[in-house]
Amino acid sequence: MSEFPAPPRSLWRVALPAAVIGALALSGCGGDPGPSKEELESMVAPDDTSGNGANDPELAELRFDPETVTCEPSANSTVPGAWQTSAPRKKVADDAQAELGVRDTEKTEDRDVVVQVLTPAEERVEAETALSGDEWATLAYPEDFPDAPGSLAEGTYTVIWSASAGDDADEDSGTFISCDGFRVG
Repeated sequence: MSEFPAPPRSLWRVALPAAVIGALALSGCGGDPGPSKEELESMVAPDDTSGNGANDPELAELRFDPETVTCEPSANSTVPGAWQTSAPRKKVADDAQAELGVRDTEKTEDRDVVVQVLTPAEERVEAETALSGDEWATLAYPEDFPDAPGSLAEGTYTVIWSASAGDDADEDSGTFISCDGFRVG
């Protein structure tokens, strides 16, 4: 009996990958040609609603969820800046004040900000504060809100910050900046 010599290892290193590549190429040939260039572009084109404040929910719909520490439904700010907010994360006593804060870490521009608080009874009260640079602008609720009740009712409060629509309004005035909230009880 004659034995055939085994092929050299270098042949296997070349032949095996070539066979795999050939099989993959053949499996892709034939049948459906796949999506056109236009179809591919539409698949990767940005969605018209992503990051667009115009498609966000109305401010009246926003509610703070203390379990997730977010506001739902989510909304995007179109006001330039890198916004940070603060609100108490622990429950506030009904005879205490809730310190609320907002700042723009990018120091985009000095501006007035309207702060709306939605109470557990679905009543809205608001106050205005001024931002300067990247400093925190803070308000105490209910003390700094003229129409707020004197004490806090038990429940969840939603806090909405918006750019003020002052006398020298620009295109960003009166628009949503951020949402936060706190709990009392």
